[in-house]
Amino acid sequence: MRLVERSRGPEEVLAFRSKVWGGLIGAFFTPVGYPLAVLLNVPVMWRVPFAILFGVTTGYIADRIMHGVSDATGEAFGHFLQPRGRTTPYAATYSFEQSLAARGDVAGALRAYDEAMLNNPEDPEPRRQAAELHLRAGDSTRAAELFSELRRLAGDDRSRELYATQRLVDLYLGPLAAPGQALVELRRLTERFPSTHEAAAARRTIARLKSRERSEG
Repeated sequence: MRLVERSRGPEEVLAFRSKVWGGLIGAFFTPVGYPLAVLLNVPVMWRVPFAILFGVTTGYIADRIMHGVSDATGEAFGHFLQPRGRTTPYAATYSFEQSLAARGDVAGALRAYDEAMLNNPEDPEPRRQAAELHLRAGDSTRAAELFSELRRLAGDDRSRELYATQRLVDLYLGPLAAPGQALVELRRLTERFPSTHEAAAARRTIARLKSRERSEG
């Protein structure tokens, strides 16, 4: 003899509750079935069976509706908690590398990012995070290399491509002091994203750089 009963799972609990409510609703509607039978001119001998059948049918329909709603709600909630399938592919966050950087172990974090890039050669995200960390660590050259790789891996992700190009412009205009390279990236930005605010700002920057070149020449 079992001393401990098996606990019911969530699906069993939902099924049990829907049956209970279905039974209560059926019991409620059974008395309603008799006047309905009178209204429909059901013969007297069939009015009680009609009322019982009406109550049972109503309860069964209520049970099926509540069970279906519970299943749909549970499935939707499950998808919300654990999205899956082709529409929501898994995306690595590289939280381990981030935790090393947050603890001040920049060298360890960069080594971990190098390993992540080696293991995930087509994933742009570790390059983005590593590039920003190299930049904070003062290695602007390596940061520029990684931003270039990030853009190459961006594919159809226009926002990531724009982000990488802007970061390259910042580097060439800033710590790398390479205005010629900055002009190349600025022109690329205006060609790839012609109708954006970023392109308008890039055109103004190009004009300033050209004006500076003329005044220095």
